Amino acid sequence: MADFTLNSQDGTRLNGCVFEPPSNPKAVMSLVHGFGEHCRRYADMADFLRMQDIAVVAIDLRGHGQSDGKRGVCRDYGHLREDVEALVEYSAQRFPGLPHILYGHSMGGGLVMNYILHGAKGGRQNVAQGLRQEQTVASKFSAIIASAPLLKLADPVPSPLEFIVRVLRKITPNLSLSQPISGEKVSTLSEEKTAYEADPLNHGRLGVGLAVDMVEAGEWVLSHASEWALPLLLMHARGDRLTDFSGSAAFASKAQNCQFIPFENVEHEIHNDKCRAEVYTAMGDFINGHI
Repeated sequence: MADFTLNSQDGTRLNGCVFEPPSNPKAVMSLVHGFGEHCRRYADMADFLRMQDIAVVAIDLRGHGQSDGKRGVCRDYGHLREDVEALVEYSAQRFPGLPHILYGHSMGGGLVMNYILHGAKGGRQNVAQGLRQEQTVASKFSAIIASAPLLKLADPVPSPLEFIVRVLRKITPNLSLSQPISGEKVSTLSEEKTAYEADPLNHGRLGVGLAVDMVEAGEWVLSHASEWALPLLLMHARGDRLTDFSGSAAFASKAQNCQFIPFENVEHEIHNDKCRAEVYTAMGDFINGHI
């Protein structure tokens, strides 16, 4: 694993890492992590793929891991799309001419899907602009993978609390609230629960702006599911207690070219649960089938 840094469009410094195969890579996968965590938590996945000659390049999104920014705060969801674009450009430059896969988990899964459908390089754009540019963005990738994407919350926010959060966003957009994630909701494996809660780079702060934007971005993705065309591997635990399984199922029922795999009796991080080998194999087979 080799570290690197890059700057997003607004100058925010992002920290990342590269997992290179032992021989010449046949493809590259850009990886986008979930809320409150960081990209180095995907080392096992990256090691599996690199042994199949698939390079993996990942970053910590702003406000996460070792990247700059107040923990859990992003004043404009478009800045997260800019972070993804910076990652994608770095991957293409580091491994030129290779088939390119884009992967995201949880918040990162919803972000990746939003990024593709918007087809934008960041910043808020109206829907028409985003869809006009979709082909430009989509043409960069051979396929997309999303696991447990945040399209809907498993526990909907009560209306009074949602109103308060929206007001706070207008008054103090940089405000963050304590929103820790229990290891019990991450994995059924005790070692993974402990590792998640003990990781000093994980955090439980959620900015009010990001909280609103994540939900709205997921709703927007669901409303445009029928416009999806790229090969997509979509995976979700049926009993996920953080992101709603039904959101992924609804998207898969409307999207073109989507392979949907549900997992039973596991928690949110299917890649860190007892189905890990099955998840990794599905990813490897999917990538090899689309390069």
